[in-house]
Amino acid sequence: MKKICAAIALTFALLAVSPAAEAQKFIPAAVEISKSVAEIDGRSFYVHTVEARQTLYSICKAYGADLEEVKEINAGRLTGGLKAGSLLLIPVAEKKAEEVPAPEVKETPSPATESKVSDSNAEAQPTGKYVLHRVKWYDSLLMLALKYKVSQEDIVAANNLDSKTLVVGQVLRIPLGGETDAEVDDNTMIEVPEDELFEEEKESESESSVSIVDPEDPEQDWNWKPVFVPFGGTANIALIIPIGSQLPSPSANFLDFYAGVLTAIDQQRKDGTNINLKVIDMTDFDSAEQLMKESKLDDFDFLIGNFSMENVEVPAHWCDTRHIPLISPLDQKVEAATYNHRYLINAPVSPSTQTMRMAESIGYRPGKDNVIVLCEKGDIQSKFYSDIIASLDSLEIPYTVVQAALGRGESVQTALIPGRRNHVIITSERESSAADALRSVGNLAKNDAYDISGYASHKIRKFESIDADMYQRANTHFVMGHYVDYEDEDVREFVNAFRDTYNAEPGNFAFQGYDIGMYFISALKRYGNDMINRLSLYPSDGLQLNFKFDRRTPTGGVFNEGTKNLLY
Repeated sequence: MKKICAAIALTFALLAVSPAAEAQKFIPAAVEISKSVAEIDGRSFYVHTVEARQTLYSICKAYGADLEEVKEINAGRLTGGLKAGSLLLIPVAEKKAEEVPAPEVKETPSPATESKVSDSNAEAQPTGKYVLHRVKWYDSLLMLALKYKVSQEDIVAANNLDSKTLVVGQVLRIPLGGETDAEVDDNTMIEVPEDELFEEEKESESESSVSIVDPEDPEQDWNWKPVFVPFGGTANIALIIPIGSQLPSPSANFLDFYAGVLTAIDQQRKDGTNINLKVIDMTDFDSAEQLMKESKLDDFDFLIGNFSMENVEVPAHWCDTRHIPLISPLDQKVEAATYNHRYLINAPVSPSTQTMRMAESIGYRPGKDNVIVLCEKGDIQSKFYSDIIASLDSLEIPYTVVQAALGRGESVQTALIPGRRNHVIITSERESSAADALRSVGNLAKNDAYDISGYASHKIRKFESIDADMYQRANTHFVMGHYVDYEDEDVREFVNAFRDTYNAEPGNFAFQGYDIGMYFISALKRYGNDMINRLSLYPSDGLQLNFKFDRRTPTGGVFNEGTKNLLY
């Protein structure tokens, strides 16, 4: 079916070309021999970066390489056609191997960020295996660290950077671990395992759906992109979750999630939508590889798959190559993998995103707002504290850190400013400390001299010793990834429908399944097979989740930035 769609796309694209354009002869872009050479299993290869309007034929011709051999070596990287920016291994002819110049590990960056290697610090250069990464306009140290699963400090050390600011076109060495016999510096041949050398380059939305063909090229290289197909009336969905149906005690949580999805499907069917649902129990398979190989999922509109961060790479790559959205419904840790896979959708809102939304909700105004981070000594080691500080710093919001004697409140009061809106962020997630902090802030809020808004981690809402009155006295704001308002009429309708069908009360997993089922089926009906590229245009509030999707990088997947904000 997808091949038929691609053929239709090609036909319409060629019909749309004007007569003048048809008369123009295609001239491939010039191919410059790469100066980067990799040594793999004792053999030398040029590392060639594909540029726009280059073809496989013109590249092989420039290097004097055999076309069929290059296709065989790079088979896994030519799926879907040749793409600008992707990397190819071109074998160096053995008779010319001695003439191969030493590779240039990086291009010359601006003076402000140039990596300096001198004889005096040569011994300090890191050793090991590396992948070369050419910096793009959207790259940052944080993004690269997440992408390659290394720390920012490792990248800085590997390149001897003087600044964390990157330069477009700069080539960085990304350490991959392992040891080599020789030190790695700017004049050392870099030995990199072939399967680790290349990052998969995914085409951006702005790329043309059809590339021009070189008439001299025996093989047509298409920069393939599926033709837009509107929703046809039937949604084909696969739900992949670890139910454990063959086990003595199947998972109650995932059975609830399944029931929530079924409730959403029932609602959509009542609205006139045909839905084919295939349910796959992950526990029936020994591995993600086996699951994806044997489940026959090629013709589905999207998959809902609860893969963990440890096993999501295989299904995410599978979905990337087939242009099928994969929705990760529950595991917040999958956020890291979403940077690497264009068709991966991260539905839960990560803790770091929640704290960023909290910092943004302050709406800081210079001269009118005063921000106080209230903590005890032990709180500064917590993730919530570090995320709040990082969020305030990134938004350039000034703040005062107060390590207070929370039971009394005197230290907090010294940081308050009369006549300003005082935003007090309570960072403790321990029951006794959080209760003391809320009590102190609530007492100070009674003073007419101070205008106070409190903020706290949503985790403290589970503590039985802290009641709603304490939150109200401190004017407490919570920013959460999910929340159910049982006073809402739509929530009551869902609860009643769930009770009638399953004779049980819906839990958090049931709400999650319902929201995800309703949202993505609705998005598919609205946008057809272009759904994944349009989610940013389709914000929606669910019963438990809010959906506000966006891409953080042009080549990465889609992240949910929508939070549930609660004010007492």
